[in-house]
Amino acid sequence: MKKRYKILLGILLPLLILYISTMLLTRDTDFSKEVTERLDVEEIKSIEIIRASDEKTITITDETEMNQIMQQLNEQPLKKVWFTKSNFKEAYWITLAINGDREVGLRLDDAEHLFVYLYEENYMKDYKLTSDFDTSFIEQLFQ
Repeated sequence: MKKRYKILLGILLPLLILYISTMLLTRDTDFSKEVTERLDVEEIKSIEIIRASDEKTITITDETEMNQIMQQLNEQPLKKVWFTKSNFKEAYWITLAINGDREVGLRLDDAEHLFVYLYEENYMKDYKLTSDFDTSFIEQLFQ
């Protein structure tokens, strides 16, 4: 009888730990908590955007355009995921620079996934966008 309990406990305990850790790691958050609060948005001097389909690069230095981009991103709710495979049609690499130094790198895949790379911490996070995100404002910058 004791052997059955040990086997049952040996199976259920790892499953419980896996469930709890998954619930803690896949939490809901938003862009402002994960990125904006880590840096002073007022100090962003340029935003570089690379379109994946043709590798065209633009650099935004106009303050109103930078604020528009940051405002669009700040409103996005996110869900933490573990590096899911993303089959994207279009991706954008966005680099936020303060005083010429890259602070945060973003990769936006088809308005579904957002990868956040923190240069100072040398750390990457993966998020799923939980609401519809309109990438047309980014595409308009390439016109």
